[in-house]
Amino acid sequence: MKTELEDIEQIRVQFGILTKEVSAYKQMLEDFLKTQGTQKNRANNAKILVKVNGRFIIIQTGDICWIEACGDYIRLHCSSKSFIIHQKIGDMEKKLDPYLFFRVNKSAIINIDFIKEMEPMNHGDYLITLRDSTQLNLSRNYRNCLSTMFGQHI
Repeated sequence: MKTELEDIEQIRVQFGILTKEVSAYKQMLEDFLKTQGTQKNRANNAKILVKVNGRFIIIQTGDICWIEACGDYIRLHCSSKSFIIHQKIGDMEKKLDPYLFFRVNKSAIINIDFIKEMEPMNHGDYLITLRDSTQLNLSRNYRNCLSTMFGQHI
């Protein structure tokens, strides 16, 4: 039969092991969060080359408010200007950081940092208003992407 002292010693040993495990998990979480911040900074600093009148302009992806599909072309709506690129919206979507940009419907991608508000509409759709007052429809087919991004059900 174990004595009370042996029981206490065994609890201390187990507690010590758990403390080390918790410390290791805490360190892993801190490292992960640092990496996520670094990835977001890299995503904001990613660049797209746009040809305008024979010259190339470099646009940082963090400056793009939203992207509009126009057939085989896309229009990049930035805060000061918009640019047309010969590229399909699906191809551009693959190049963009999924933590910063998401598809709201079949013809638009938005930068989450430019969302001002969202208003529920009929049949599960939402009306998204951007900071520049642009309004875009969030189709119910793409709503799960936004729920995942914010970590809560919308």
